[in-house]
Amino acid sequence: MKVLMQNRSSTFRMLAGDSVQMNKTREALIQLGIEVEIKTQPTADFTHYDLVHLFNIIPIEETYQFYQKAKQSGIPIVLSPIYWDPKEFLINIDSERKNHFLSWWAKTNALRQEVLDGVDLLLPNGLVEQELLQEEYKLMTPARLIPNGVDPLFYYANPEKFTKRFGVKDFILCVGRICRRKNQLALIKAARALNQPVVLIGPINDYQYYQECRQEGEGQVRFLGSLTQGWVASAYAACSVHVLPSWYETPGLVNLEAGLAGCKLVTTDRGTAREYLGEMAWYCSPETFSVKDALRKALYSPPLPGLREHILANYTWDRVARLTLAAYQEVLR
Repeated sequence: MKVLMQNRSSTFRMLAGDSVQMNKTREALIQLGIEVEIKTQPTADFTHYDLVHLFNIIPIEETYQFYQKAKQSGIPIVLSPIYWDPKEFLINIDSERKNHFLSWWAKTNALRQEVLDGVDLLLPNGLVEQELLQEEYKLMTPARLIPNGVDPLFYYANPEKFTKRFGVKDFILCVGRICRRKNQLALIKAARALNQPVVLIGPINDYQYYQECRQEGEGQVRFLGSLTQGWVASAYAACSVHVLPSWYETPGLVNLEAGLAGCKLVTTDRGTAREYLGEMAWYCSPETFSVKDALRKALYSPPLPGLREHILANYTWDRVARLTLAAYQEVLR
């Protein structure tokens, strides 16, 4: 079997969850003997492929181009939507571009509808995501749940490497792109109210927002930029709690990494995180008061048992690849 994966043209330049999901699924499928290529530009030649796997319908324009080309060729198409309705986030962000984003979302929704209706199989990351898609787009397209995954190396994370290099331990950690959707500013305000130090790891996607975070967290927050997987794993092991207070996540790959590394987790209640983590995490809404409340509970509570074992048993990339392969085979039959 030979598969073509397609995602936005910026997927390698601006790494995000969809980049990781695609790349790690590809690597694990190759281990199962499947040939997989990635192309981030539209192609008209599908003669060498049995199937096309598309990713991400939030930035829909490029995905729609990929879909159109594949549809014209008659090749089977599966889609990982990586979807959550962003309107709550778009309405609430304090940004001059808010109206632009809301207008763009409304204008591009017909493209999402066409793609969702036209593919052969949907591969949502969670049941809540699937139900939301069915409710908002009145779908008849069949779906097979494929969870997101994590590298088992995080299970063996050791705090000493990070602590020796950066000289900190027992801090609040947030791993993720510095941008409004990830909501680090609310975390910084909540941590300041609790007089707790914060470490942020991740690239700056929104420089203006980064400056707001930096100003709010002066003297209490360290911005470490992007780090390699090994350094991030060590940071997870060194921190008191990992916090992901985003406007939505499906489910937030860093939740799985941090949980597997042994972190206590505070995470957003918007999206599919609860579906993955159950009662083994503390949940918050994106508002600062809610982040603060959940953070206080996590800081002064013992770790919730069973999380690492639950993640290792259910959410490795190997398992994701096997479920994905079964979905491919279902479409090709």
